[in-house]
Amino acid sequence: MRRTASVVALRAVVRVSSSAAPGRCGLRGDYGDRPTQFTRTSIMKQHTHRRISRIGDIGLLATVWCILCPTLAAAVPEVRVSNVRRVFSNGEHNAFTDLIRFKGRYYLTFRSCPDGHMVHPSSSIQVLVSDDLQSWTPVHRFSVPLRDTRDPHFLCFRDRLFVLTGTWYCGQTSPDPSTYDLNLHLGYACDSQDGRSWSQPRMLEGTFGHYIWRAAMFKDTAYLCGRRKHHFDVRPRGEGPNVESAMLVSTDGAIWRTGPLFQSVQGDETAFLFDPRGTLRAVGRRGRNTAEWIEGPAPWDHLKHADLGTYIGGPLLKYWGSRLLVGGRRMAEQGPTTTLYWWHDGSLHRCADLPSGGDCSYPGFIPLSETRAVVSWYSSHETDPEGRTVTAIYLADLELVPPTPKVVRSKIAFRSTWDGTPQPAYLTVPEAIADQGAAGHTQRRLPMVVSLHSWSADLEQRQPDLEQLVAERGWVLLQPDFRGVNDRPTACGSPAAQQDILDAISWVIERYPVDPAAVFLTGVSGGGHMTMLMAGRYPERFRAASAWVGISDLAAWHARHEDDRYGSMLRAVCGGPPGSSPAVDEQYRLRSPLHYLAGIGTLPLDLYTGIDDGHSGSVPVRQSLDAFNTIADSGGAERITEDEIEQLSRRGGRLHAPRPGDTGFDDCLAREFFLRRYAGNSRITVFDGGHEGIAAGTIAWFDSHLDALETAEGLPAASNVGSSANSDSP
Repeated sequence: MRRTASVVALRAVVRVSSSAAPGRCGLRGDYGDRPTQFTRTSIMKQHTHRRISRIGDIGLLATVWCILCPTLAAAVPEVRVSNVRRVFSNGEHNAFTDLIRFKGRYYLTFRSCPDGHMVHPSSSIQVLVSDDLQSWTPVHRFSVPLRDTRDPHFLCFRDRLFVLTGTWYCGQTSPDPSTYDLNLHLGYACDSQDGRSWSQPRMLEGTFGHYIWRAAMFKDTAYLCGRRKHHFDVRPRGEGPNVESAMLVSTDGAIWRTGPLFQSVQGDETAFLFDPRGTLRAVGRRGRNTAEWIEGPAPWDHLKHADLGTYIGGPLLKYWGSRLLVGGRRMAEQGPTTTLYWWHDGSLHRCADLPSGGDCSYPGFIPLSETRAVVSWYSSHETDPEGRTVTAIYLADLELVPPTPKVVRSKIAFRSTWDGTPQPAYLTVPEAIADQGAAGHTQRRLPMVVSLHSWSADLEQRQPDLEQLVAERGWVLLQPDFRGVNDRPTACGSPAAQQDILDAISWVIERYPVDPAAVFLTGVSGGGHMTMLMAGRYPERFRAASAWVGISDLAAWHARHEDDRYGSMLRAVCGGPPGSSPAVDEQYRLRSPLHYLAGIGTLPLDLYTGIDDGHSGSVPVRQSLDAFNTIADSGGAERITEDEIEQLSRRGGRLHAPRPGDTGFDDCLAREFFLRRYAGNSRITVFDGGHEGIAAGTIAWFDSHLDALETAEGLPAASNVGSSANSDSP
């Protein structure tokens, strides 16, 4: 029988400690007062890390405020925690949570066991569903005969929702802990296409002897963390220093093979993800010892490791927009606490303690936007009316309050080398270099983002989300006019407009410490049109580009908008409608990115189009899909088929037979996506949305290619100090 889980509002208490010396702030490690940070030389960040100070206990009814040291306020966002609620408690031990959004609904999973935390064959996995994150309904529950089920985790793969669980062998009764045998561990999974009807649990081939944990996707392949004994040693029971954590790899979700190692000693729970280039980032627990940061590029056989200086139990690692959020159990002075951290500039920065205590942690997380999210966890800090401790499942809402970086935004003017006219642009630079001029060249050079305005706008158009994220990173932002609104021949992809963008870039590089090898290009709508055109025409000038809902074929776009203002604007630009003369047709061709994208070469171009655009917006998805196919054709990659384009072009369109990796949920966008394909270094995503751009997706793309540039130049990539191959000790 279906029932709705109760929701209980709670009194939340934040505990942030206050023992750091004045002027020197930071996280207290659980094993002594050592800073949880790395020494890092970065192309883009040069400030000193400081440690968060302890402040007294602060109690707030149903709202928790993260208290940040003022010296960090310009570096990491404040996080506010509110609407703390208990969503499930049934008298059993309920623990080990995960959250996901799948096909427009929210899913929560956890383990329930009437016999408690330890290994028991009476345990089961629960799955709850919600449309509003407030009321939750059980939708599935399963167990595995003779086995303890625990640590369930979600995976969206092949357009299906998987619940994966590690299982200890028990037999008919609960085993003595001294007899636990990791070699008898086995992974199981249930899956569903609609979130309502679920398969029976089935064994995952290739996981015997592996304690499976969190999962992640990259392109068309699924990955798991699998803890195992080195060489499956039969002598020791339980777990110990001879345990390693391996990457398990699958192309179908049912059969798994062993990949590289996350950890070669003290292998444990490892939360991991991949950036758009495939660089792995992970937080690895090491038993009761301090956790470690793990990072490295594909094929992940030479990973770098660094001690985080603090214990993290049941770790979480997720993108919240373009930022990285870490979570897990912290051993605070008052006892175990579920804590959230920012991973920023090579360090952990504690941003929130969730109401928790005793047996607790194992958070799940869903970003709802660039500034809102929801987190789940379990805790034993409350009692029932009889005074007995309850171990229950909790949720809370998170709100991100961005910092206010110190930047200077000014209007500049440069002379066009095309026609000698003065041309305007806006330039935003970190305050520290605003007045340095040529002297700034003595410093390490900074990345620069060139942001192009939309079709009917000019340089006065603001992009607040993008401006914020660029400023937080200490980068330079250039916003050129490139001849203004696209309603005249000198605008809209003209040679003059192209040259204006190049001239503006050169002007800034000559006067400010900008790295010519780290210039990024982005735009939305008309800005997406110009981003694609410039990427195809001048690929050598940019490190990477990101084009949102852009127009790639002006003649086709005119056919759609012949009777509205966009059609009138195009005729004013090109001298008439398509077909009116060979000269006019040539103008449509020369101003269309499709004419140039075959020359993009190795430049990484990220194309985004909203599934509803063309229905509720002005640019059909075909414009981006055709652009991708031009790139695919030039590099010998597989095209998106005409049938697939037609399926996605319909109102509410979806692929009838999506391939592995086509569908999923993108934490950077906080959106589902319905197609994601790759061609060389370029990528296309059809996301759940309309005619819009999402700055976090742009910056995540640029971040990933900046890290690759740092590594290629011999600089430390983001967040690394120590390094070891998988065969070495971390």
